[in-house]
Amino acid sequence: MKINKTIIATIVLLIALALGINLVSAAASFSVTGFSCTPSEVAINGVFSCTATVRNNGDASGSVSTATLYPDNSNWLENSNYPQSSGTSVSAGQTAEITFTGLRATKAGNNGFSRIMLDSVTDTYVADNNVKENVINVLVTVSNSASSAAMSGTWTSSAEVTSGGNTDVVLTFTSVSGGCTITNQDSSKTISGMQDGNKQSRTWTVTQGTSGNCVFTITAAATGSGGVATKSDSVTSSITCTDCPVTSSSSSSSSAGGASGGGGGSTKSIGEINTSIQYEFGNNEKVKFSFGGIFYTILVSNVTETTAIITINGSNSFSMSVGDKKDIDLDSDGRNDINLRLKSINLISKRAILIFTPLYIPAIIGGGSGDENQQADNEGSGSGGGTGPLIISTTALVIVSLLVIAAAIAVYYLRKKYKKHLFRRSVRLKGFKSSKF
Repeated sequence: MKINKTIIATIVLLIALALGINLVSAAASFSVTGFSCTPSEVAINGVFSCTATVRNNGDASGSVSTATLYPDNSNWLENSNYPQSSGTSVSAGQTAEITFTGLRATKAGNNGFSRIMLDSVTDTYVADNNVKENVINVLVTVSNSASSAAMSGTWTSSAEVTSGGNTDVVLTFTSVSGGCTITNQDSSKTISGMQDGNKQSRTWTVTQGTSGNCVFTITAAATGSGGVATKSDSVTSSITCTDCPVTSSSSSSSSAGGASGGGGGSTKSIGEINTSIQYEFGNNEKVKFSFGGIFYTILVSNVTETTAIITINGSNSFSMSVGDKKDIDLDSDGRNDINLRLKSINLISKRAILIFTPLYIPAIIGGGSGDENQQADNEGSGSGGGTGPLIISTTALVIVSLLVIAAAIAVYYLRKKYKKHLFRRSVRLKGFKSSKF
C-alpha cells in the first residue's frame, strides 16, 4: 500500500511538473509575413507609407510594442529609421498590420529596405523578399550645334535625359518665339524603359524663323515604370537670328544695351522660376522672370571669353566665371531664393548660358497674375515678399510683450511674498524680545 501511494505521488508530481513546464514555455513569437508600400512609386521628395503584416507564431497571445523600419544602406529616406508604436494584442497563430507613415524619399532610384525590428528582434523579410520603392526623378540638358543662324538656316538641338529611378520619358520641343520650326518632325519623342542612372538623347533639326531670335523649350516628362508617379524638367534655349529684320523701335531699345532698366515691352520673359531653366544671353541682354509671382530682371553684360557681369533688378551686380554658382536673395529678406550657374560662354558670339534653379517653391503672391506694373514697382526696390519681416516683427513684439507682463507678475508676487516674510520675521522678533522681559 505504501508503494502504491509512492507511485501515485510520483505520477501526480510528474503531471504537475509537466503542466508547470508547459505553462512556463507558453509565449508569443512574432515575424513579418508580408510588406507593401502605398503608392508603390513616388517622385523625389514624395511622401508614402508602408504596411507590414506581422504573425504571432507563439503559443500565447502577445503584442509588439514598437516596430522600426530601416532603409537599405543607400540611405534614400529622409530619416535613418521609422519607429511605429503598436501594442495590439495578437492571439497565437493570428496576424496584425503595422503601418509606417510619413516616409519621405530624398534619393532617386529603385530603393529597398534592410530590416524591421520587432521590439528587440531583427526581421529581414523586406530584404529577403527584395521589396522596392521606385523613386523617380528626371534631368534634361540641351546642346545646340550653333548659337546663331540666318533666316531659314538650320541647326540641330539635342536633349539629353538622365533618369532617376525606373521611368518612361516623353521629350517635347516647344517653340516659344521667333517663328522657328521643326518641319515634318514629331514635337514629342518617347524613351521607354529607362533604368536608374540611364542617359539617352534625342535630336531635332530646327529651322530659323523670320521674326527674331528663336527661343524654344524642351521638356522631359517622366512617368514611373508602374505608371503611378510623375516628374518633369525643362530647359529654355535661344538661337540668335543674324539677319532678321529689326524695327526702328526695337533697334533703339537694343542700342540702349538694357543697362538703363528701361526696354518696356521689348524685355523678354522666361516666366516663373519653379524648376531649373536654362537661357542663353547675348551681351547686354536683359530678360525678366518671376519668382513667387513677383517680377525681377536680370542683365548679362561685359561678356568675355570666361566671365560676365550679372545685374539683378538694376542694382545688385556681381561677376561670374564659367562654372561659378551663386545663391541669390531676390527680395533682401535674408533667405536665398534662386541659384544661378554660369554654364558656358560661346567664344565666338560671346553669348552666355545661365541656369536658374529655385532653392524652394514659393507661394504665388497675388495669385500669380503677372501684372507688368508690379515688375516696374519691384525693380531696384526688392519689395517682393516684403510682408515677411513685418510678420516676424509683429510676432517678436507679441513675445516680448508677454515676457514683460510675465516678469511684472513675477516681480509683484515675489515682492508680496518678501513683505509677508518680513512681517513674520518682525512678529517672531517682537515675541522674542517680550519673552526676555
